[in-house]
Amino acid sequence: MKRIMAIALAIIVACFSSVAVFAAGINSSEASVLSNMRTPANMKGNSVYVPSSYINQAESYFNTIEMTSAQSSKINSIINQGRSFLQNTGKSSISELSDAERKTLLNYASAAAAVLNLSAAAGSDGKNIKIVSKTGGTVINNSSNVIKPTGAEEHFTVYVMILAIAAVFFVCSAGIILTRKKSYSYEEKE
Repeated sequence: MKRIMAIALAIIVACFSSVAVFAAGINSSEASVLSNMRTPANMKGNSVYVPSSYINQAESYFNTIEMTSAQSSKINSIINQGRSFLQNTGKSSISELSDAERKTLLNYASAAAAVLNLSAAAGSDGKNIKIVSKTGGTVINNSSNVIKPTGAEEHFTVYVMILAIAAVFFVCSAGIILTRKKSYSYEEKE
C-alpha cells in the first residue's frame, strides 16, 4: 500500500510541477503598447475599447519579437493620435463611423503596423482590421478563435484526468486491501 501511495503521489507532484516555457516574453516596450491598446477612447460619453481578441493576438505576436523603446514610442504616438481622432469624430460608437472615417482609422493602424514591418488591411467583413506580416502570415485578425491556449491552462484537463485516475486507483487499492483484511480476520475467528 505504501508503494502504491508513493507512486500516486509522485505522479501528482510530477504533473503539477511541470510548467510550459515561453520563448521571448513581453519586454517593457511591448507592455507599454499593450497597456496603451487597453486604454479606451471616449466617444461622446461612451468608452470604446480595442477588442480583447486583438490585444491577445498582439501579445502573442510580441512574445515572438523584441520591440525597441523607439518602436514602442512611435506606435504609442500613433495609437494616441487614433484615439484622439475617434474622440473628435462626434460619434458615439465605431459602428457610426462613415467610410472615410473608417479609412482614416485604417491609416492609423497601417502606420502603427509599419513600425514593426507589418501591414494593415480591412478584415474579411470590411469593418475590422487585419494585420499581416510581409511574408503573408496573419498577426491580428478579426476572428476571436486565433489564440491557442498555452501553459498550465492547456494542461489543466490532463492534470484533472491524472488526478481522477490516481483517485480511482487509490480507492480500488484501498478496497482490495480492506477486503483482504476482512477475509483474514474472518478466518482467524473461526
